[in-house]
Amino acid sequence: MTRTPARIGSSVAAAAALLLGDSTAASAAADAHFVPEATKIRWNGTTATVTFLEVDVNLDANATTISARVSAAVDAVCTNEESTLEIHRTASSLRTSDYLISFDGTVPGPATVPLRVQGLEVSGYTCAVEHISMTVELEDFWTGATLTHRA
Repeated sequence: MTRTPARIGSSVAAAAALLLGDSTAASAAADAHFVPEATKIRWNGTTATVTFLEVDVNLDANATTISARVSAAVDAVCTNEESTLEIHRTASSLRTSDYLISFDGTVPGPATVPLRVQGLEVSGYTCAVEHISMTVELEDFWTGATLTHRA
């Protein structure tokens, strides 16, 4: 007989309770929320790192599943002698991971999401990024907590 790791087993139990309409599990998760002031996005051109904190997590499990969808909008100006091109490109990427719930009902995280914006280089031109805007959409699958953060 194989043993299912406790972390996976408790996540499955919490998921089953929510999916089957267990009102106790749903009401216990109702107060969970992400803290906007604790949310930050950093991006190095290939990977976005999202720092977040979810609080008041009260599940019958020791882990929860959180998705982070990161979107980037980049404006660049490319020049070649007297010719100028203005470029606007966007990209988004999604990463879903399990996170341990701390004894105090918090879920701290960094989420790392691979993200590359294509088309910011033009052959024969020198391009410079003028503006970058980032958005992250966080969602906890088991508590229902969501947050949209723009930077």
